[in-house]
Amino acid sequence: MKRKACIAAFTASLCVACASSPNTVPQGHGTILTPQSALDMISVGKSRKADVSSALGAAIVIPFDSGYEVWVYRWAGADKTPRSATELVVLFGPSGLVAKSRVRPGYAPSD
Repeated sequence: MKRKACIAAFTASLCVACASSPNTVPQGHGTILTPQSALDMISVGKSRKADVSSALGAAIVIPFDSGYEVWVYRWAGADKTPRSATELVVLFGPSGLVAKSRVRPGYAPSD
């Protein structure tokens, strides 16, 4: 039960932090990357924080007392709102290695 509460708190804090943060489009050595090409540069269980930072640049960083960190990269959506932004979300374990990563597509603009 404690694990479910931690996951719920993690998800809620991530949503709040991401909704209020600016876009952070990864710059792969001077060129703007697509979400999929940025995701392809990350290897779960192998990539370290320094590797991801070097490849993608600065991110929105959300640290947790447990030692985990979430890094978020954003691409603006059609209507330039946080809701429509596409996000690359990277979870680092306490070891500093990537534990999970995924692309979350933005929602379609409401009419």
